[in-house]
Amino acid sequence: MSNTPKNNVLIQLICLVVLIWALSAVLIMVFLSDWSDRGTFGDLFGAVNALFSALAFAVLIYTIILQRAEIKQNREEIVLNRKELVKSTKLQEKAQYVLMQQVEQTHLSAKMNAMRTLVDYYNNQISNANSTTDTIERAKQKRKQIIVQIDELIDGLNDSGVD
Repeated sequence: MSNTPKNNVLIQLICLVVLIWALSAVLIMVFLSDWSDRGTFGDLFGAVNALFSALAFAVLIYTIILQRAEIKQNREEIVLNRKELVKSTKLQEKAQYVLMQQVEQTHLSAKMNAMRTLVDYYNNQISNANSTTDTIERAKQKRKQIIVQIDELIDGLNDSGVD
């Protein structure tokens, strides 16, 4: 058990009660010399003894009620934390999905740019006056293949996902 302020107060209260109890025993011994007087005097405090027992029981019940309320509050906080964790997880999943979509779009854009560069390259070979007929024919075929690939990519896009 750690020495918190609450524990220090509890220890001080216990010491005070023991001190009062011991002091009352000494005072009874000093002021009342006859045993029958001491017994009669002790019987006077039977009602006080019952009162203190009842007060101790009431404090015990009050402590149980406080603990129960604290446990209920802790459970509510756990439920709220769990809900926040679920929300956070959903947001994280959504962010991951958006990121994956962005990566996919970036990849598609890079592929389209590379194909566009190839089409430009073959267009330059076709329009180059120094190109042979064989080179021009191969460039036209390659250009046509790439244009078909570009058309297939465009047809494969989901228009609802494109902004």
